[in-house]
Order: sequence, then C-alpha cells, then structure tokens
Amino acid sequence: MKLLSLLCLSLFLTINCPAYSQTDTSFLSRAAGMLEKQPATEKVYLQLDKPSYAFDDTIWYKAYTVIGQHHQLSGLGSVLHTELIDAHDSVIIRQTLPLLSGVTWGNFALSRKLKPGNYRIRAYTNWMRNAGPEYFFNVRVQVGGLQFSLAQAKQAIALNPDVQFFPEGGQLVDGVRSRVAIKVVNSNGLGEDIKGTIEDNQGNIVADFATQHLGMGIFALIPQSGKTYKAKISRSGESDFTVDLPKALEEGYTLALNNSGPDSIYIKVAVNEKVFNEQKNNIFYIMAQSSGKVYYASQGKLEGLVYTAKVDKGRFPSGIAQFTLFSQSREPLAERIAYIQNNDTLKLRIAATSATYGTRQPVKIELNAKENTNIPATGSFSVAVINESRVGIDEGSESTILNNLLLTSDLQGYIEKPNYYFINPNDQTRADLDILMLTQGYRRFDWRKVLNNTNQTIAYQPERSLELSGALKTPSGKPVPDGKITLVATRENVIRDTVTDINGNFKFTGLYLSDTAKLVLRARKAHNGSNVAIYVKQQDYPAILKEKTADAMPGLSPQTVAAMQKDYEDYQKQKRIDSLKNGINLKEVTIKSRPISKPDAYNDYGAVSEYDVDMKRLGKEFFNIEEALTLSIPGLAGFDHHYKFEGRPIKVIIDGLERNIDDVNFFLPKEVESIRMIAATGSTSPELILTTKRYAGTDTASTVLKQVNIVGKKINKAPDLSSSSNLHGGGNADQVIMGDKIEGCITLSDCLNGKVFGVTFRNGTPYNIRAQGRLSGNTPMVVIIDGIILDGSHLNDMNASDIYSIEVLRSGAYIAIYGSDAPTGALIITTKRGADKNYVTSETPSGLITYPFKGFYKARTFYSPKYNNPKTDEQTPDLRNTIYWNPNIITGNDGKASFEYFNNDTKGIYRIVVEGIDDNGNLGRQVYKYRVE
Repeated sequence: MKLLSLLCLSLFLTINCPAYSQTDTSFLSRAAGMLEKQPATEKVYLQLDKPSYAFDDTIWYKAYTVIGQHHQLSGLGSVLHTELIDAHDSVIIRQTLPLLSGVTWGNFALSRKLKPGNYRIRAYTNWMRNAGPEYFFNVRVQVGGLQFSLAQAKQAIALNPDVQFFPEGGQLVDGVRSRVAIKVVNSNGLGEDIKGTIEDNQGNIVADFATQHLGMGIFALIPQSGKTYKAKISRSGESDFTVDLPKALEEGYTLALNNSGPDSIYIKVAVNEKVFNEQKNNIFYIMAQSSGKVYYASQGKLEGLVYTAKVDKGRFPSGIAQFTLFSQSREPLAERIAYIQNNDTLKLRIAATSATYGTRQPVKIELNAKENTNIPATGSFSVAVINESRVGIDEGSESTILNNLLLTSDLQGYIEKPNYYFINPNDQTRADLDILMLTQGYRRFDWRKVLNNTNQTIAYQPERSLELSGALKTPSGKPVPDGKITLVATRENVIRDTVTDINGNFKFTGLYLSDTAKLVLRARKAHNGSNVAIYVKQQDYPAILKEKTADAMPGLSPQTVAAMQKDYEDYQKQKRIDSLKNGINLKEVTIKSRPISKPDAYNDYGAVSEYDVDMKRLGKEFFNIEEALTLSIPGLAGFDHHYKFEGRPIKVIIDGLERNIDDVNFFLPKEVESIRMIAATGSTSPELILTTKRYAGTDTASTVLKQVNIVGKKINKAPDLSSSSNLHGGGNADQVIMGDKIEGCITLSDCLNGKVFGVTFRNGTPYNIRAQGRLSGNTPMVVIIDGIILDGSHLNDMNASDIYSIEVLRSGAYIAIYGSDAPTGALIITTKRGADKNYVTSETPSGLITYPFKGFYKARTFYSPKYNNPKTDEQTPDLRNTIYWNPNIITGNDGKASFEYFNNDTKGIYRIVVEGIDDNGNLGRQVYKYRVE
C-alpha cells in the first residue's frame, strides 16, 4: 500500500500541498463553486409540548425556520403552513401562520370526534415546495390514550420482512473487501432483528451476520469473480428465507470511511488488480460537503491498490457530511455519508430553586445560554413543562431540534428512534449511527446534477405575505383587460383596488387577513360595465405522501403504553368524579313530571352534572331573565354583568352560539324554552345554555289560527332559504322578500323602497325607522351579502337580477344575535350564486362574488393559572398534563432569561424541555426534571 499526498484547495486546507497543474485544481474549484450556487436550503422544525395527546386536548407548537449551512433563522419568507394529518393521509386541520425572523407558533385543538390513532404534523414554506413534500417537516403524534395503545397491540400480518443490503460506497467490486450493511423492516415499517449466513452460488458459507440495532447490522465480504451471493435468513419462530445480494462489478472503485475515532475520519479508496493495471497513475478526486458547502477537497493518483487519507473532524460542523469520489473524467464513482458529532451546540443550563416541590406551588426557572466557546448567546427559545409520569416519554423516539435539523431532515425515509443517537453518545451509539449512515440515502445534493448545471426548477417563490389572484372574463369566456377589481374585507377594515393585465388576470399581494376572513370582490370593465365573471384561483396545496409504516406507533416502550393507559383511565375517572363533586346539593324536594336532562354534547352525554331551571316558575315570577338567574340557579353568583358558577366564570350560549350575559335580556321569559346550567370540568368552563322556543321549534304562539274556510286556494310552497347566512336560520326574519319580486329597477334601493316595512332609504342607504330618536338612530343598517357584513352604503352595488332573497332584521329579537355588527338592523341578501353551495366563481356575470379567504391563524394563548391569586378557583382539580408552555423566551445579551409558573394538582416527575436557536444559528436543547409530591 502506498500513501499519497493530497492536493488541497487553499480554501479548505492550510497545510502545504504538492503542486499540480492548473487543469487538475480547476475541477475542485469549479465543483465547489457550482455547489455553493445551488438554491438555498430551507428547513422547518416544530417543538411540540408533548408526544401524545388525549381527546379534547391541544397540541402546542413553535416553529423554527432555518436556512443555509449554519442553520440561521430564515428571513427568506414570511409565511409558514402547518397541517394535522390523520392515518388515512387526510388533512384534518390546516393553518397558515406569519413568520417573524424565522419563528412563529400556533396550536391544534383536537376534537373529541377524532378517532384514536397515529396522526402526523407537517410543516413547510412555499420555498420548500421546490424540493418536494419529502423535504417537509414531519412528526408523528399519538391521539387517543387507551384505545390507541390497544390498537397498537394488534398483531401485524406474518409476512417476511423487507431485507436490503447496502455495500459501503454504493457497490461491490470483485476482489475488493467491502463492508455491507443490512437493513430489515417488518410489515409495520419498523426494524426487526434477524440473523443468517451469506452463501455463494455453490452453497459455501462465506460470512455470518446478525443485526445489532433496530434491524440494522454490518458484515464484511470479498466477492469473487464469477460468483453470486445470497443471504439465508433465520427468524425466531418463522421459516427461513433467502434474499439475493447485489451483484459485484468486475471492475470499479470502492470508497470506505472509518468514523470511529474522536477527532479524525479515515478515508480508504480501493480498486482490484484489473482496474489498477488499466488505470495506473490516473487522477481521482475526493470532495466532502455539508449543507451545501465544501469543507474538504483532495486529489490523488492511482499508484497502488489502496489509497488512504486522514481528515480532521473539526473542519466540519455537526451534521451529515457527504464524501464523494470522482474519476479523472470528473464522474462520480462512489459516495459515503458520515455523521460528524462535534461539540459545537449551545450550552444551556436550567436552574431551579429546589429539586422537589408541592402541588400548586410556584416555580421559577433560570435559563442560561452560552455558545460552545462560553460566550453568552442571544437567541429565541421555547419551553414545555409536562408531567412525564402521566404522559409517558420514550426519549429515544423523540423528535428534537438537534436530531431533526442535523440528521433526519437530510435522510431519506423514516428514521426509527432518532434521539437514541443523541441522548448519551458513546462508542456503541456512534457505531449504530454509522450503520444508519450506510442504510439511509442522502437526499440533499446530487453531484451529477450539480456538475451538469441541471439546476433545480424554481416554481415556488418565497411568500412575503398572503395573496389572492384570479381572472376576469366576459360571459363568453374572453379575458377582460384593464378591468377594475375591488377587494373588501369588512372585519379587518381592508379595501384594496387593482386592475387586470392584458390577459384579464389580477393579483392582490401584501394581504394580512385572518383565517376566517370573508371577502367581497367587486369587478367592473374599463368603462364600468358589470357584465363580467370573476374567477378566483384556488389555493393549491402540496401532495400528501403516503406513510410507509402501519398504524402502529413505533418506539412505544412498555412504560409509555402503561402511562398512556393510565392517563386515559384517569381522564374517565375524573369525569365521573367531576360529575358528582361539581353537582348541586339541593334540599329534599318532590319533583312532579319534571323532564330528565337529555344527554348531549353540552353535558358530555351525561358525564357532567347540570341544573335545569324551572321555566314555569321563572315565567310567572320574573320579567327580566338576568335578574332571575341568580335566584333560580343555586351556585350562580353575579355582579355588574359578571357571573360565576361554583367560583368559575361562566360561558353563555344562546341558541347554539356563544354570547354575552347581557344578551339574555333581549328575550322575555315566555320566549325561552329552557335554561340549563352545565357544571365545569377540569378543562372547560361552566356553561349557561339558553334555548328559545323559536330555536327549539316549540313557538306556536304565532301559528295558532282561527278556524277559516279555504275554497279553491292553492297553498304556495315555502321558498328554500337553506343557503341563507341568517344566524337564526333562513326565513327567521321580520320580513322576507324573494328576488323575483324586485326585478326591473335601476337601483336596488328603488326596488325596496315601499316594499320593506319599517325601513327608509337615504341616498340608497337603509335606516331602521324604529331606531329613530335613539342614540343609534343615525347609524345605517348593515347589508350582509352571502355572509359578508358590509356598510349599508354598499346596497346599490348589487344588481337586483342577482338576488335570490332578502331577509329584513329590524326587531331586537332578531338583531341581538349580531351585537355591535348590526346595532340597528340588517338586510340579509342571499345571491343566486350564494344559493348554490358549490359555486366557485361569479357564474352569473354580475361583477360580484363573496369568497372565504384562508388567512393567517391567530394562535391561542396557553392558560397558566396563578394559584396565589384569590380569584383563581381553588375547588376544581387541575389535572392538565402540560403544566406550562411558552413559545417566546428570548435570552438577553448576557444569555439569560427566566420564566415562572405554578405546578398543578398532579404528582410525579415534571419534565422541562427548552429548545432554541441563537443569532448565529447555534442549536440548543436541554432537559431538566424535578419531583412534585
């Protein structure tokens, strides 16, 4: 063996190198330059508050978006998309969030209607779509407690596992000793341990092997010319089976790495006799890059069968390094990836005043962040505190900011137990990690495409804000150039104008609207004609890649399954306790013909106690409902319109909609069907449920008629108002006017003048006559077009021929539900397009369309009770498993920050996890635990 000296680019090495011709070194320089010109790589990581969730729980998350070789927080775009996806690869929740300096945070509220099972969260930016969905952030979460763990216990179909062999460097070569990695994946998509032998085509055993970690292992093999090889595999309790090994090449190069040393990587390039005799003294090149930057480059000459080199690990950042061997003709011959595990992450220190606390006791945590050089680090961090005794944690399976951004985001396929390699690094974990590098494909850069200048197609640009685009067309489908488009978002008080281009296309950019925004788009031709159709381009979302693993969640230790089962049992038990504990103790009474409360969603189908008001007594003794509440419902107390039941603030729901307590006075006792007081549970507020007779369908006062004789009179069928946006339900209004009654007018207000009772029109704007003389008398009625609330002055923007129906709301009983949005009344207009629930454009060319816009999600604030506050309820048990969540912790110039919270009523081991990034892109994670007794 002859060791060759290295030719090194001065950019990468500082040692003295022998001189080579300019032609030789130009390839290394050109290749490094072309690699750095590749589009910037953007990644997203989400820290979650915990790994598993119960029904009605909330997933809290913070997103870190990074870019480039140093993982600095990205300023490329300002929009992030997150999705909650079920086991059938369907999106359950989709959110769009604004990014500020690369970070944002949000939450997914889990409905109790979700099925227990394996869910995943996906996150991406528009720029990341250029690389494809496989590059998005993906993490699995468990939802469902006991049912889920039982579902996991189902046995998979007994099929032979998938067995693959991976020669180091990519290929076997006759006569050259190579290491071969093996990966075994069962029908659940998880690693399975096996053992076996390697036999040649003559039946001779040439090697034994056994997997050593999660179905992965390694063995050595020297292929012989003219022979083929297969593996004979044994499984415990199953029949043996065979798998063919890759066929060896008659000639070629092999590339091997030895990454077991603490400071250096050893490179070995080997050839067989045939190649050496044919290519003696040929030049070859070795380049190593990480995150798109070349950190090592060398040139060698084929002067022997084996070439070796030593590379200092310190020149690389932590993460995956890709080593590639190139031929004299600059063709990639072999490739090997290695994980560099340097000590270059943030040093985070978490300090508490005690190792043991009591329940509901205050806790103050000091955070100190330093770079690996002990310089204070200023950065953005997030913290989650959970009771791991109740949640159950499998540390090896956790997705963390370190194992995601440095490892799994650069590898193909699913990585089982990624945190195993990071918890307590030692010789064994490093050896297992090196086998992982042999069995998982690297997916970031393809040197052939880089050298051939086959640049990645940039179809998706960074999103700096939200936008809405579309086209204007004539009734015959021709584009309308120079058309005028007006966008109105009433809730956000936004009005924007633009003009279509020569092809009739328009685009609104710079939109910052909420995720519940409804827009009105109004269009006119250049000469103000409205005979145009508006076509809105629907938001396109990336494809959802099907999961290759079964429903079983990997990495569930027996302790985790037991914790999940106990958590679900505690949840059910507490619901029963709450049902008894929060009940109302009454004196002994005799109940005659009193209906039993019907189990429904409000009382958790009988699991939560409630008190039903005696409506007959209320109707006889009281005129004002609010006054009657505290005298009719034991445990309810109120002052100055603020009410509490059993010490906790109540939520008021009237006819299915959340309202203010003042709104109950809009109804007379005789109009009310029922009033129910639902007790609180550990996570929900007490609820006062008021149902009117009109809503319940029992209001017969207005339908009792005197006996009449109808002769030859045809009964008209009631119009279909099911598409109305009326919050009371279509047709529940002071007056309904159908569209066929108002045709043939120049302006809509002319059509309605004299037809609408109790409404007058001033310059086309409607006013409620009943409101005259009151403070609100000069306030016009609003116009609600297909659910969009507009000022009354927009009434004449509508064409009468486009209207399906108009519902007039004038009286207090009807307008109360709209509150301040319609203080003096409303005209609810359902257009002929709005009556068609499947419309996507203004099918009738009228130049007007309403559009539900998917805007920015407004994240909820995590509720953290303060038990030293006398207003905090002391009676209701606090059994939350997420004790504290704060996504916005910033360390100062001294690298320090602090946060405070209270423990809850659960005992066990509390676990604090802090993750984040400093201004220089250094990553950090720290776990701290204490006991609550």
